[in-house]
Amino acid sequence: MKNHILKLAIFALSSSLLLTSCIGGEGEIKEEVKVPAKRVERYVAGTDAPLSFSKNGQVQTDQKAMVMPEVPGKITKVQVKVGDKVKKGDLLVTLGESLSTDISELSYKSALDGLQKLDDSKFKTDYAAQKDIESVMMGYYAATESFDNAIRSKDHAEDLYDEQYDSLDDQVDELKDTLRSMRNIPNYNDDPNYVQIKTQYEQLKSQLEQAEIGRDAQEDQLDFAIEMARQQLASSILAVEGVQARYSLQFIQLDSTILQAQTGADISKLQEEAKQIKAPISGVVTSVQAEENSSTGPGQPLLTIENLDTLTVSTSINKEEANLVRVGDKITLENTSETTGKITSISPTLSARTGKIAVEITLDQNSQNSENILAGELVNIVFTPNTQSIFIPLANVTIEDKKYFVKLIDTERQIEKREVTPGEFIGEYVEVLEGLAKGDVLAIAPNTFLREGDKVVYKVKFQ
Repeated sequence: MKNHILKLAIFALSSSLLLTSCIGGEGEIKEEVKVPAKRVERYVAGTDAPLSFSKNGQVQTDQKAMVMPEVPGKITKVQVKVGDKVKKGDLLVTLGESLSTDISELSYKSALDGLQKLDDSKFKTDYAAQKDIESVMMGYYAATESFDNAIRSKDHAEDLYDEQYDSLDDQVDELKDTLRSMRNIPNYNDDPNYVQIKTQYEQLKSQLEQAEIGRDAQEDQLDFAIEMARQQLASSILAVEGVQARYSLQFIQLDSTILQAQTGADISKLQEEAKQIKAPISGVVTSVQAEENSSTGPGQPLLTIENLDTLTVSTSINKEEANLVRVGDKITLENTSETTGKITSISPTLSARTGKIAVEITLDQNSQNSENILAGELVNIVFTPNTQSIFIPLANVTIEDKKYFVKLIDTERQIEKREVTPGEFIGEYVEVLEGLAKGDVLAIAPNTFLREGDKVVYKVKFQ
């Protein structure tokens, strides 16, 4: 701000000298001479010559990759040259003919052979497991059928016994009732019918008792058969579970071994693939250090690829300037030609080294002359903030007794001197906080001294 005040002070001093030259040597005012209207340019506050400021910046690529091998080896083929366009995954350099590359190739083949053998072993184990499980499952199904048959046999025997017992019991009850009714006959004990019926009654009653004894014996046999079938079924279940557990453990061990072998094969494959060095990004080859038949190793640069489809520019601005710009604002870049871009990021903090705020800009590839901007080039960046504040050129401001004044043109096209309150100084502009309104017309006459009340005419038609 001191530099801006110094500029204004020099301008004010030169104005005072011009004023003194109009006064006589002894302090007497000379006779006023009518002068013609002075020709001036006009500046409309808030409309003309929008606020702008410029910064230097360097163009850089959006993506840049330095290609380096992951394994040591001898370069057998370089597939590209400077200026070639490549796509991500394109083959760039081939390595071979070294102890490490030969070892990686052998390791990869050995790992593949090991995996094949493990797969064969797993297939055979799976086949054996299926056969064993089929065998024990047949025993399980047979035991299940035997157990079900034993249950059904007991249920059938009980139903048959109940049917026979009920029939005999009914007959015994009928004969008992008949004998009871024949007791009214005199000397019924000697009656032949009574004796015959009583004999039948005794026989049926004996059969009923024998049936009960036979039923208990048969029930014991059936319960024993059921228990034996249950034990056989339990044994078959244990056999099935035993086979499943045994082969599950074998499969877990096989899967673990296969996983370890697969990991080794993947590592060997990566080492083998590392001999084929491919483009990590799409772009243009900007440098090639790789030479055929030379040795190389991890970390040694072979070539550089840059994505030139999207160019960015890095610069920095002051804190006051940062308050006027936003992400997405359009900017203009100037070198031998002119192109446009937009602000893509503004740092939220000041740089500890420079005390300024970093700004990233992306160039508009569809802009005219964008092809003339090259990576690494220094360019001039012109910011034109969209602000509601009134900014005017410093050349329109004078300082008198530490006060700031501007020369306005009134409706009679006469000069009006007005005091203003300055705000931020941005480049060659100053913010006016008070004293001006949008649309006020200021006089610009860099080679002509203007005094309050001077009549002026416009070099450019007044609008």
